[in-house]
Amino acid sequence: MIEELGGDFFQQLRGFYYTARTGSVRKAAQLMNRNPSTISWQIRQLEQQLDTVLFDRYMRRLRITPEGERLLEWTISTFELLRGMKSDISSPGGTLRGTASISSNLPFSVMAVGIVLAFRKTHPEVHIKIRRALTYEVVDDVASSRVDFGLTGMTTDAPHCRLEELFTARPLLIAPRDNAFGLPERPGPDDLTGLPFISFLAENMEESGDPYFDTSLRSLPHPLDIVLSVNNYHLMLRYVKQGMGVAVMDEM
Repeated sequence: MIEELGGDFFQQLRGFYYTARTGSVRKAAQLMNRNPSTISWQIRQLEQQLDTVLFDRYMRRLRITPEGERLLEWTISTFELLRGMKSDISSPGGTLRGTASISSNLPFSVMAVGIVLAFRKTHPEVHIKIRRALTYEVVDDVASSRVDFGLTGMTTDAPHCRLEELFTARPLLIAPRDNAFGLPERPGPDDLTGLPFISFLAENMEESGDPYFDTSLRSLPHPLDIVLSVNNYHLMLRYVKQGMGVAVMDEM
């Protein structure tokens, strides 16, 4: 038996989803083109129907509760299922139609151009959306079901995501061509001690967001001398070129 649901139930779930992702009723309302009062009402209705508290409200801030986290997972799964149903029913005879959304960092976006062109020739009725993003944004886009899948480099597992390895890229130590560091052809841990490092800056303004500083370089016997942190790899290379320091990046 299929239980009867109110006609606004899915809209209430959408309001809850955007509020949970943004942490703000106001931001959720902007994304949904609704009034904040409407989103607040939707969340209250959900809490009444489910007899639970979805957000802790303190000092005008919303913090999702454990029950809210569980509902968020169910909400994402529900809308993924609905999207799959619509795609399946609207593609009779195996003809693919609809939209495929991809989140990808810049190197992978460039590499995927030929693949996308070949796919479009075979499936001309599929509209493809590609969003260029940083690695942490790609992971968040996939985990929140904002996109169908993502393409990026990873040094650790991503929660709530299924990873498939396409290939392995080597980490490289990048240094100015003319430098006085006296590095051997294959530097070891002792060679890195005392070098001025330029690291990748995470969204939360912490150097630990650097994928290599947070994993493989953490095991070094001495802490690295980080002289600059920046959240753009191209800028990191520019500072290396100017002789400010060295950086660790993969060969992508």
